[in-house]
Parts: sequence; structure tokens; C-alpha cells
Amino acid sequence: MLQARNILTDHRPVHLPQEQPAGKASRVRERRLLGLRSMPFLLLAGCFLLGLVIIAQYSSMVSLHYRIARAEEKISALQEEYRQLEQEAARLSSLARIEMIARSELGMQEPESGQVRILTAGRGGASAAGE
Repeated sequence: MLQARNILTDHRPVHLPQEQPAGKASRVRERRLLGLRSMPFLLLAGCFLLGLVIIAQYSSMVSLHYRIARAEEKISALQEEYRQLEQEAARLSSLARIEMIARSELGMQEPESGQVRILTAGRGGASAAGE
């Protein structure tokens, strides 16, 4: 294709402006040919760079997908641990367990009827023992 273009450009009459010497016209023609010859290289380089950008974006997306999967696994493990801790807290705070510990380890017992006194505060400032 370039040979055909060279043949066509060689047979065409070259119209040079009167103020330019013949050397400048040949330099301009050489620059144009250089620009046409470097065009495929520039397109190839552009496609290569575009491919690199696409690959970088894809690898970033895959990396983020793995990070999301690990985060979801960690969330489920933490939710399971939270559920177990909630069950343990409920077991430890049950009234039957607390009463059993109070009686066996602390030696506590229920008060007898005469041991309980109710105190009330009156408005007159005097306190009376419950009867």
C-alpha cells in the first residue's frame, strides 16, 4: 500500500509556493510519510496500553471479590460467636443458677418471717419501723 502511495505521489505534480525553496517541500513530504508510517505503531501502542488498563481493572476487581468473600466469612464467624456469647450470658444470668450459687457457695438462705422489716419514710421526718 505504501508503494502504491509512493508511486502516486511521485507522479503527481508538486505545487510549491513561490516563496519556499524545493528542499522545504521534500522535508514536509518526508514528515507526512513519517507520520503515516508511525500511525500503525501508535495504534498498536494505544491498543496495548488500553489492554493493560483493562487487565489492571479486572485484576483489581478479582482482588476485591476475594476480599469481600473473606469479609463475609469473618462476619458469619463473628455472628456465630455472638450467638454463642448471648446463650452463655443467658445461661449465666438465669435466676435458678444465681440462687444455687448463693445457697451453695455463699451460704445464703431465705430469711425467716421475723427477720424482714419494712421501713417507710414519713413526711413529718420521722421514720417508723414496719409492724
